[in-house]
Amino acid sequence: MNDAHSTPQASLSARALALIPKARILGLPGDPRLSTAQRTIFAEADELRRQLLPEELDNLSGNPRSAARLVALLQPEAEALVARARSQLLEEKPELIQAGGGLYPPFRAAACWRDLWQFLRCVLYGAASGIVDFTSPRGVQAMELLYQELHVPLGAMVRGLELLKQHTMTICPVHQPTGDTVVACFDHLIGSLQGFRAHQDQGNPT
Repeated sequence: MNDAHSTPQASLSARALALIPKARILGLPGDPRLSTAQRTIFAEADELRRQLLPEELDNLSGNPRSAARLVALLQPEAEALVARARSQLLEEKPELIQAGGGLYPPFRAAACWRDLWQFLRCVLYGAASGIVDFTSPRGVQAMELLYQELHVPLGAMVRGLELLKQHTMTICPVHQPTGDTVVACFDHLIGSLQGFRAHQDQGNPT
């Protein structure tokens, strides 16, 4: 829930409010492997939380491993891909949105669906850049602390990302040129969230 609008402000703790602006997971705006112009593309797009424009994808398409052309095909499908992942997750775990579940009341569920869209956006940024390890360690660390503060159901979020990857790859099969870059970017982000769970488990042995 790395969006300041994900949860009603009145219900957010001071710690959560302080963490929200720090929980920006994209590292590409400061990545020295990109040109200054390319870093600016990602800084501007991430600030507005928007998809990449055709001319921006053209600029990125020459990078080694860049999947910019596939990203151009995937971006228009983002809402539908998130909807499919959401539907399958709730089929598997209907208790999530029931009273007492990790995504109850409804504003918590809506926040997590928005996070899935934002995660997909960042994965596609990474794929377009050709840089698999596209995240910012500081941003990821802040997101981990924010998720702990907000009691986000990490298992559900990881599963949602896995389903999002599966549905994305029905449009972008791994055997297509640079399809492996898209897969690797998903795996990098999934691994980051799984790391949240590992740290949480270490702090709370059972």
